[in-house]
Amino acid sequence: MRAVGKTSLRVVMHAHSTWSYDGQWELDAIARLYGRLGVDAVMMTEHDTGFAPERFADYRAACAKASTARCQLIPGIEYSSPDNAVHILTWGLDQFLAEHQPVPQTLHAVQVAGGVAVFAHPIRKQAHALFDPAWAPYLSGIELWNRKSDGIVWGQEALEMIRQTGLPATVGQDFHRLKQLYPLTMQMTLDAPVQTPEALEQALVASVRTGQMQPQAFRRPLDSTSDIPGFALHMRLEAVRVILRDLLRGKRTS
Repeated sequence: MRAVGKTSLRVVMHAHSTWSYDGQWELDAIARLYGRLGVDAVMMTEHDTGFAPERFADYRAACAKASTARCQLIPGIEYSSPDNAVHILTWGLDQFLAEHQPVPQTLHAVQVAGGVAVFAHPIRKQAHALFDPAWAPYLSGIELWNRKSDGIVWGQEALEMIRQTGLPATVGQDFHRLKQLYPLTMQMTLDAPVQTPEALEQALVASVRTGQMQPQAFRRPLDSTSDIPGFALHMRLEAVRVILRDLLRGKRTS
């Protein structure tokens, strides 16, 4: 790995490879893709569903092997509630926890293990309506904008959750395939330059834990505490995207 001589990195949060049951891209292809796009690190979030717990060490090793001089892959897991309605993104763990556990149990286990957790895509399956304020102390953020679930505009439900809890906002591509590729990144601030992959992982986890991160779209900051610039434009773009999607689906089924 190259030495990271800057204290601010461009990072993609929330991505899936073929280590997830529904991922389509290999880890090395993801590292090459995002490296060419100027992304310093991708914080992976493989699904807990169907993940073999005994292979967690292999997964960590695979992320390290697939990383490139341009882009490092940070191993993480997306844990789901028993009914699959609530998803929690996690990083900084040395072992797999458990599949489909109650949210409080997962959040407590992450905290005890020294990891970090982010509430994923509040709009998916109306997860925002299931949010318990008692979870907030265990969370380091709420996903304001998820490309896969929200489309090309952020979720108003997520925005309201962030305003009520005061938790930091994150953005995620929820990458499974190319159609989720979108310029949603996190600008992560590190306390000091790092020299090794292990140190970079620890530094990024620390940045999430301490809220030293700024969500961006098209490399422009998103401020969840005030009116977000460009909201009307994004809404129009999303309306066009949905119309085109429905037209294409109609052609496929006709």
